[in-house]
Amino acid sequence: MSPVRLSPQVQRIQTYSPYIDIYTDALMSPLRFQSSEEHAALTLSHAHPEPKRWENAGGWGARHMNDRAPFNLWDEKNQEFRTPKDSELQWLCDKFGDGQFGMSGWYLWIEAANPPQPIPLTVGCMPVIFIGPGEEHLEPIPQCPYPNPRVRDPCAALQWPTMTFPSKEQNTALLVALEPIANVREIIYMPHWTIVELEYGDGRNYEPKSLPGIVAGRTTLYHHAEAPFYESMKNKARERRIDPSQYPSANFGPMPQDGQNYLRQSSQLTPGCRLESGSSLPGSQTVGINAATSAGVKLRRFDGKEVLTVSHHSFLTSQEVYHPFANEDRIGDVIDTREELDIALVKLTPTASERFTNNCYFQAETPRMLLQGSQIRQGSWSEVDGMSSGLVSLLTYGKRYLKPKRPAGHPKIDFGEWKAYSVDAIFGAVNNTICDGMCGAPIVQCETGGVGGFFHLSDGLNCFTAHLDDFIAEGWQLA
Repeated sequence: MSPVRLSPQVQRIQTYSPYIDIYTDALMSPLRFQSSEEHAALTLSHAHPEPKRWENAGGWGARHMNDRAPFNLWDEKNQEFRTPKDSELQWLCDKFGDGQFGMSGWYLWIEAANPPQPIPLTVGCMPVIFIGPGEEHLEPIPQCPYPNPRVRDPCAALQWPTMTFPSKEQNTALLVALEPIANVREIIYMPHWTIVELEYGDGRNYEPKSLPGIVAGRTTLYHHAEAPFYESMKNKARERRIDPSQYPSANFGPMPQDGQNYLRQSSQLTPGCRLESGSSLPGSQTVGINAATSAGVKLRRFDGKEVLTVSHHSFLTSQEVYHPFANEDRIGDVIDTREELDIALVKLTPTASERFTNNCYFQAETPRMLLQGSQIRQGSWSEVDGMSSGLVSLLTYGKRYLKPKRPAGHPKIDFGEWKAYSVDAIFGAVNNTICDGMCGAPIVQCETGGVGGFFHLSDGLNCFTAHLDDFIAEGWQLA
């Protein structure tokens, strides 16, 4: 099948927000247009999308194809971004106008009434976001008054390189060190600081400046509220900027989805195709309601069993899986679930199984392998191509470890059993409706083709993706 969706309006969604439009006036289109024969003939070693959208996308210091800055702000030796020189600041002013701009430790923000076309996703190899004039810019920093840099670091000997993630064992050691002084429900590792979420409503009180402001040699901040930290960071202004439905020129009406039947029109199914559940049973509260989502990847287990991954929450009322609508082709049935990953496993019909291929993922990088969490590097870029979104880029900048819910009477859950998630910034025109349709689509690294997870939880600006370590341990790999 062609990498180009047969429903062009879906990919066109990404051109309607000028603050994230990487396409308009681009010197070279980021999209690829191979014919079905050309695409099928690509070998794994030559299957990267052309034109090349990224250089060195496997970690910090990547350069996006629209990044024309004549300098590189990534300091490879010291593994950090440097401050622009005077001549580089002048280039930024000449290129992007006289609006304000600034930099965090890992990204630039540039204020622009008329953002450049096309938008670069990096400037000088540093991730960049464009904001409107006077728009409040919020960094992910909690405001609790608990940290005190003079309180002893409880694990000063524990260290890992700057702008990288700790290992699972290092995370466990850190949580063990915090246990005597704080009741932690979640921990988030950012590029330059650590956010510790404290249990709320457990009867414990913390005085201002009573907790260590440096843990494992890193600045450590605390969040103590009923709502999780990222819910407190919602940025409505930014959400409107990247929401294509907010721009009159879009004139969408209902947000479009790719409802083309690829089995009938191209004889192949791939990741990112539209799937829909069967109707719920008579008498249920959701009778007549069908949930739609994006196809995942086809997997094979060590014993030869093959399945397709789909979004678990989209198939709660029916195990029947159809493409693209419930009144068209039934392609399989849900036979198992992994609720903690929001994955359901589908046994495909013989025809659908024969025609499903992982070797094409529309405009996104082709999936080649499943990744363990330890293989996902901070600063790496990935792609998703959902049936409601077209191509969207993601930047992995954080890692979360969440305490699992403990069943009544269950013994204490070891820190090593906490659930790990990647935190990815979304670089694309999205809203809640678009993100719902993206659920289930694989998140594929641009550099390696590794699948780091499946699109699931999102706040519109970030997505939170469960790691696949336990799933891989069961013996699953790409078919």
